[in-house]
Amino acid sequence: MFEELTEMHGYLYKLVHARSPEDTPGMKVDNNNHLMLLVFSDKQKITIERKPYHVGPHKVILLPAGLWIEDKSESMGSLALEFVMLEETQAYRYAPVSLSRVIEVEVGPFPSLYQSVLDIRTKWSGERVDQLKAQHMFLELLIMIMENAAEKPHTEHERVVKQTVEYIHRHYHRNISREHLAERAGLSSDYFTRIFKRQLGKSPMSYLSAVRLNHAKQELLLTKDSFRTIAQRIGYADEFYFSRKFRMMTGMSPSMYVKQMKKADKIVSLHHHLTGHLLALGIEPYAAIVNSYYPIALHNTIEIGHFRPDLDKLASANPDVIFTCDIYDEETSAKAKMFEHITQTISIPFYDDWRTQFCKIATATGKDKEAGLWLEKYQAKSLSVRASIKPYVDGKTALIIGLGNGILCLFGQRNVGAVVYDDLGLKPPSGLGSIPLYREIAYEDIFDYDPDIIFLTSFRNDGSQQTKAAIRQTLNQWNRDPRWKSKRAVRNQEVYSLLESQHLYTMYTAYSHDLLLDRLHDLLVSDLSKEWT
Repeated sequence: MFEELTEMHGYLYKLVHARSPEDTPGMKVDNNNHLMLLVFSDKQKITIERKPYHVGPHKVILLPAGLWIEDKSESMGSLALEFVMLEETQAYRYAPVSLSRVIEVEVGPFPSLYQSVLDIRTKWSGERVDQLKAQHMFLELLIMIMENAAEKPHTEHERVVKQTVEYIHRHYHRNISREHLAERAGLSSDYFTRIFKRQLGKSPMSYLSAVRLNHAKQELLLTKDSFRTIAQRIGYADEFYFSRKFRMMTGMSPSMYVKQMKKADKIVSLHHHLTGHLLALGIEPYAAIVNSYYPIALHNTIEIGHFRPDLDKLASANPDVIFTCDIYDEETSAKAKMFEHITQTISIPFYDDWRTQFCKIATATGKDKEAGLWLEKYQAKSLSVRASIKPYVDGKTALIIGLGNGILCLFGQRNVGAVVYDDLGLKPPSGLGSIPLYREIAYEDIFDYDPDIIFLTSFRNDGSQQTKAAIRQTLNQWNRDPRWKSKRAVRNQEVYSLLESQHLYTMYTAYSHDLLLDRLHDLLVSDLSKEWT
C-alpha cells in the first residue's frame, strides 16, 4: 500500500470538483486529466474495468484519469473528489499526470472519512472562500491518507519480520530458501528481502546463516559430535559446505575455532551455578556475577554485576568466552542479545541435570578428563556418606523447606533435593507429590506434612539483614505454634539447618553439592546440629 502511494509523492494537487451520485448520474469523468478519490458510507462491492473491489467506510479508492465505477447502481453511497496531479516540467510550468493503476488504501480507524469528504463537497458548492477552504481540507485529507498508509505497512512489516525471525529460530535446521520465507510472509521475494533488510540490517538468508552459525558454535563446543553430524543438525547437507561457510563467516575452520576456544583464559560466568561448575573443574572465572547470595571465595575474579550483568563492565573485561544459560529474568533478557556482540557466548540449558551441565562446561573448556575424575570421586563420596548416615536415616522421610524474606517453598528434585533424595536416598513425605524444582507455599501449608526429618535452607536469600530478620521471624513464629511443635521431626529433634551460608549449599551445581555432602554428613551424625534455634 505504502509502496503504491509513493508514486503520488512530489506533486502538486488541485481539487476541481466534489461529487456524489446525485450530482451526475453515472459520474464518469470526461476530462482525461482528472483523477478520482472515492469514499463509501458502507461496505459494498464495485466493479472497475471488469475487476471487483470490496470497499467500505475505511477504504479509499484512487482512480486513474478516465476510469469510473462501471455499474451505475454500484456508485450509490459513494462520494468522489475530482482532482488533478501536477508535475513541474519547467520552472513555474506544470503539466497534469495520471496514476498508473487503481489504488486501494485502507485508512484503518479514521473516524469520519465519509463525513470529511462530505464536508469538502459542501464547502465546494459554496462561495469562493468556501471553495478555498475545501481545497485546504482536500490537501489535509490527502496527507492523512498518505501518513496512515505509511504507518500501517510499518506495523505490518514489523509483524512479518518478527514472525520470520521466530520461524527461523524454530526451523533453522530445515531446508529453508528465501522464496519459502517470502511465500510464508505472503510477499514477493524481492520485496520481502527489502523490508527484512531494512529492519534487521541483513538479508533473510544472511540472518539464517548467522543463526545456524551460532548453533554450530554451541554444538562444536558442547558436544563431541562429528562435523558431519553437526552440519546436518543445523541445516547443511554436508560437512564440506558447512566448513566453507564457517570459515567464510569466522575466518577460521571449525577445528581451529574449537582449539582456540578450549584455550580461552578470560572466562566469564553470568550465573552462580555455572560459577560453581567452573570451580569444581579448578577454573576460577576471570569475571562473574558476585554477591552474598552465593558466598564463595573468588580471589581474582572481576565483578561484572551483583545480581545482573552490567554490560559496560562486561565489555570492559574483554572476555574470551561468556558462559550463560537459556533462562533469564525480564531485565537480563533485554541485555542478552548484546552478549554475542561482546564475545562468543555459550548457553548451558537451565533445565539440564547438574551432571550434564557440568560435563558440557568441561567439554567447552577442554576439561573432560578432569570432569570424569571429579564425578568418580563425587560418586564414591556420596556412596560413603550414604552408608555412614544409613543408621540415622534408614526408612525415614525428609522435607526440605526454603525460607526467605516473607516467602516459603518446598524443594523437589533439584538443588538440595538432588543430593538428599537422589544421592543419599531419603524419601519425600507422603502427599508431597512431584516437584521438579520448587513449590512456593503459604505458612499454613507447612502443616500438611509430617516428615521424620526437616531440612531448613535458604530461598531467595540475598544475605541482607532484612532477609535474615524475616527468616528469624518465621522461625520464632513456628516455635510458638503448637502445630509445629507437634511435628514428628520437631519432637524428635531432627530439624537441621543449612541457613548459615545463604545459598552455598543449595545451588544446583557440582561445587555446592560436594560441600553439601560433607555438611549433611556432619549434620546427621552430630548432636551439635540440633541446636538450630
